[in-house]
This record gives sequence, structure tokens and C-alpha cells, in this order.
Amino acid sequence: MRLKARAEGIEIGWTKAELKAELKPHQELARNLLKAGFSVEFISENTGLSKEEVINLKNNIEY
Repeated sequence: MRLKARAEGIEIGWTKAELKAELKPHQELARNLLKAGFSVEFISENTGLSKEEVINLKNNIEY
């Protein structure tokens, strides 16, 4: 039972890491587009990130 729980935990960890790695290029592109003055809607439509994700990036960006 403990081994199964541990295996499931490892699998969840890998899945989260894979998702983060997959999103990183989209987030970097979104940051660059924000710096260039593109709208949140445009960035969301063209990167696949949600508007909320783009707004979060915008609020945490350093110009």
C-alpha cells in the first residue's frame, strides 16, 4: 500500500514537472509580447495560455 501511494506521488510529481516544462516557452513568449505592448487577449489567443495566466504574468513582469 505504501509503495503504491509513493508510486502515485512520483507519477503526479512527474506530471506537474512535465506540464511546467511544456508551459515555460509559452510563458516566455507571453512575457516578450507583453513587453512589446500586445494585449492580454491577443497573447491569450496566440499562446494558448488563459487570460488569467497572462494577467498574472503581466502583474509580475519587470520592464
